[in-house]
Amino acid sequence: MVEFELKIHEKQGTAYIPKEIREALGTELTAVPNRAAVLLYPKHMPIEDIVKSLALIKEDLEHGVALEKKAER
Repeated sequence: MVEFELKIHEKQGTAYIPKEIREALGTELTAVPNRAAVLLYPKHMPIEDIVKSLALIKEDLEHGVALEKKAER
């Protein structure tokens, strides 16, 4: 999975979103935050597609955790 580091300007509260993300998601986005993460998706994307994408991301993250645990042994 590709990861991007985003920085938020302290005073203005703005963040630069890399070109690759803008090209994939467009310019009208919805953000759903909780205490540990934020979900960012195209404004008009069907919720079913969002749920499928989340499942894939979750699966990839869980695989990464499993690999890290294996490497620690």
